[in-house]
Amino acid sequence: MRRKGDKGIMVLRTTTNNSFAANRSKGLGKRISRKGSSVTEQRAKAQHAKLDAQAEVRHAQEEPARAVQTKQQKKTVRQDLQARRQTIEALIKAYIQDHIGGNRSDKTVEWHRISLGLLQAFLEDLEITQIDEVEAEDISAWFTHLRTTPGMRGKVRSERTIQTYARSARAFFHWLVFRGTLEVNPFDRVVFPKVGRPLIQTISDEEFEQLLLACAPPNETSRFAERAAVRNRAILWLLYDTGVRVSELIHLRVNDLDRKKGVITVLGKGSKERRIALGQNCLRNLSYYLDKHRPDDEELAEWGSAGEDHLFLSETRQPLTKNGMEMLFKRLKERAGITGKRISPHILRHTFAMNYLLKSNDPFSLQELLGHEDLTTVLNYIHMNDTILQEQKRKFSPGDHLPTRMPGPRDLRRTRFQVKGQRGKR
Repeated sequence: MRRKGDKGIMVLRTTTNNSFAANRSKGLGKRISRKGSSVTEQRAKAQHAKLDAQAEVRHAQEEPARAVQTKQQKKTVRQDLQARRQTIEALIKAYIQDHIGGNRSDKTVEWHRISLGLLQAFLEDLEITQIDEVEAEDISAWFTHLRTTPGMRGKVRSERTIQTYARSARAFFHWLVFRGTLEVNPFDRVVFPKVGRPLIQTISDEEFEQLLLACAPPNETSRFAERAAVRNRAILWLLYDTGVRVSELIHLRVNDLDRKKGVITVLGKGSKERRIALGQNCLRNLSYYLDKHRPDDEELAEWGSAGEDHLFLSETRQPLTKNGMEMLFKRLKERAGITGKRISPHILRHTFAMNYLLKSNDPFSLQELLGHEDLTTVLNYIHMNDTILQEQKRKFSPGDHLPTRMPGPRDLRRTRFQVKGQRGKR
């Protein structure tokens, strides 16, 4: 039998159990809710991390292309700024270097260096150092300056010399436009210097014979004097018979002469080779020089020139130079007694071209023999020098080739002519 107090205890125990169950259930719900929240958050974080990783991958893939594009843009901007800021001096050096890399001849490179050096000095006097500051008026003023200012030798420059300087400057500005440094060429608004066509100077057959006779040193009969005479005649015959340039002649090698075929191989401008057949007189004189008078290997070794294979050698057993050729022709001209006319290897080149053209009437083969790139230079020989032109006119004068005799005087000079002041004196 339960007592009243026991009932209270039971009620209290039941209430306590119910409260504990409720609290336990509530705590479990909180833990379940907290656990569910943790999974969602982790899933969200994982998804966010995945998106971040994908974004980083895309960024990593796009970055090189963007970097290249940015680098190219910066390079283009830098080149544009550099082109605008490049000085005339730096551009001239780059232009000269471009010609050297293009295997232009030393003479061409030196011509551009001198011409553009004069232009640079003139522009610096005007305080112009940037290429984009050059105007057409500045170039015209440079032409005037060249005409009024003496050259290095104290002489006033000829119109032809001024034109050669202008051609170099024009080519330089065309190069600047070609490479994109300039957008507008100031030479397009400049009146280019004009000169008349020069009369081509040549020598006559008699003058060539005089030069051959002058090859021997006067009052000398030694073996070395005879060697010099034979060598000089071989040089004259080669220039007269082939028209080679002096630079081509002094660089000839012994193996360049093919005696069996009678042909010589010449290394011209731009390292271009061409073959030229030799006439009998030229080949005979060359062979005689090589066989009898050119120093042999033993003599070359004694003079410290062992293995020297240049065709023409100086008295010191060294290859001939341009200056040596100039001095040689100066001596030959004095010995021959030729006055009032220039005598040089280039005059002999003109003489060959004129004689070949008159006899063959073939400018195309002459172009190949002279080593010209185009026909323009060769066509200048068609406009012959005045002496040959007048001789040709007299020889083929239409008035002298009529089929019948025309009425009129037969004498060329007046008869019964009296000098002024002698009239009335009989």
